Amino acid sequence: MTRTYAKGSDALGAEAQEAAKPRKEKSKNNEKEKEGYRETVEAIVVAMILALLVRGFEAEAFVIPTGSMAPTLMGRHKEITCPQCGYVFTVNASDEDEGGRGHRQDRGGQHQWVVAGTCVNCRFQTRVVDEPTFNGDRILVMKFPYDMPFLPGAGGPNRWDVVVFRYPEEPEVSYIKRLVGLPGEEVRVYFGDIYIKPPGGNDFRLERKPLRHQQAMQIVVHDDRYRPEAFKGQPEWRRWTSPVPGAWKETGDPKSGPYAYVVTAPAGQEAELRYHHLVPDPEQWQAVLSGDKLPRAPRASLITDFYSYNSNLTLTLTGKQKDAGLPVFRDTEGAGYQPHWVGDLTVSGKLEVKAPGGLVRFELIESGVSNRCEIDLSSGVATLWHGDTSLGQKVSKINGTGTYDVSFANVDDRLTLLVDGQPLFGDGLTYDGPETHGAPTAADLSPVGIVARGASVAVSDLVLKRDIYYTQSPGKSDYSGGWDSGFARTAAETLDQLADPSRFPDLGNLQWHDFPIGPTSYMMLGDNSPRSKDSRGWSTIDHFDPNYPGSGWDTSDRKSHEVPRAMLTGKAFFIYWPHGKPFYPDIAISRDIHIPFRPYIERMKWIR
Repeated sequence: MTRTYAKGSDALGAEAQEAAKPRKEKSKNNEKEKEGYRETVEAIVVAMILALLVRGFEAEAFVIPTGSMAPTLMGRHKEITCPQCGYVFTVNASDEDEGGRGHRQDRGGQHQWVVAGTCVNCRFQTRVVDEPTFNGDRILVMKFPYDMPFLPGAGGPNRWDVVVFRYPEEPEVSYIKRLVGLPGEEVRVYFGDIYIKPPGGNDFRLERKPLRHQQAMQIVVHDDRYRPEAFKGQPEWRRWTSPVPGAWKETGDPKSGPYAYVVTAPAGQEAELRYHHLVPDPEQWQAVLSGDKLPRAPRASLITDFYSYNSNLTLTLTGKQKDAGLPVFRDTEGAGYQPHWVGDLTVSGKLEVKAPGGLVRFELIESGVSNRCEIDLSSGVATLWHGDTSLGQKVSKINGTGTYDVSFANVDDRLTLLVDGQPLFGDGLTYDGPETHGAPTAADLSPVGIVARGASVAVSDLVLKRDIYYTQSPGKSDYSGGWDSGFARTAAETLDQLADPSRFPDLGNLQWHDFPIGPTSYMMLGDNSPRSKDSRGWSTIDHFDPNYPGSGWDTSDRKSHEVPRAMLTGKAFFIYWPHGKPFYPDIAISRDIHIPFRPYIERMKWIR
């Protein structure tokens, strides 16, 4: 078994570089010895898994050191249970010195610490400096589909594959990204989506993700099962409400849940439940916790490409400063409040039909246009609508009393419906969007609705997710020089602008960025688009320049965003060891090593 490290958004951390070198003399540092024990146990697990692979199956183990593919793949990170709402989220820890263990210090005893992170669900910023830092995901990569395409089940690289390849600028280093562009195509990044002009074609088309990738790549916006303790008893912060008070009644313990919304709508009458994206900013959070008057009333804002993973606040501190405690609420521009509006959404939950008859409608609004799924509870017929156009209908199993898992999505100009995990319309029914992407409207401030007409139903476990948003350049706003010139200095200012419909028309003025691909090359993007050093941000320092001997080695005239076919290693297919999951009595040997721990089975999964 060969063990290598896949490089993500920046240079390999010192620990990863050291691990890639031949083993040196035994370290005298107890912390490193303990880490070595854990590495040994994990290596044994890897060997056992690989021993079970079919003979002749060519696979290799990789470790993800950075977060360029989050949330699909985790680099070095902290896993945090939000102390307010209980939602579990992850925070990037790749910037910590030596993984945050404090081995590397300057003369003042300073080193980098990840001190805070922000929950995606309730936006509570919490202290994380004392929480364990975990190694990145350990994954398996199939090499035979690319190296031996003549074998059964093998084939060439496909769009949306998660691929390991050699970084063109430094071929000795491995990267892992998602393949989005194929040989001879031209890729366009526009409004967070991928458009493709095929070889010899004249027009770009929106590239829709297969349903299995669409589901795997989505990111949570809000999970109604997890509500912050500080907001209980404060109805002004409820995200799901009815325009007509009392139409939908909320059940469950106000403090502990579980939460459900129940309605009995008379024949011929409709009752609506609606989601409002009420995101508290740090100043509001501070006022709520201290019992002070809010600096501003709760306001609904647009859903954006916010990543909890990118909300890590990293400071250079001495050990004494770290141990002395820090103020939780640090309002910085880099706190993860990405400003790009995302209109591709998925709503899911449990639908309980209490009596036969009537109709239930799920609605997702994008650019002011209503996308709907209407289910006749008598016949089970489900009809999908885009605006005033019916896209099609089918009979579902929702045709009597009972409880059903329902998921309705509007992603990539396509509507999908799943009932009890089964897609009713295959990958979905498509519609033609406008040639230029529409801007959001005031209706996009409350983009999700559930309506009952002449029906007695309850909905619960409501979860709202969004599609990945691909920025045109890593680390830069798509609105640079436009909508956000002189833009938000604080999270509160960001949310104020995202809550102001008078500013929304400017959001429709984005330009696109095109990337032509040669006949034997590919284009790669990271799922954590704002923080991914991928094809969009590479240079051509590897090019040989005859005027400057020794300046480069590549004579192929590779475009900066291209990955030549010869540099592809294989397809990532399985996370076999995310990290050890501590459990009771959770004894801390050090900050990063807790015992006992178990395999994190919940995150062992096929990579989509």
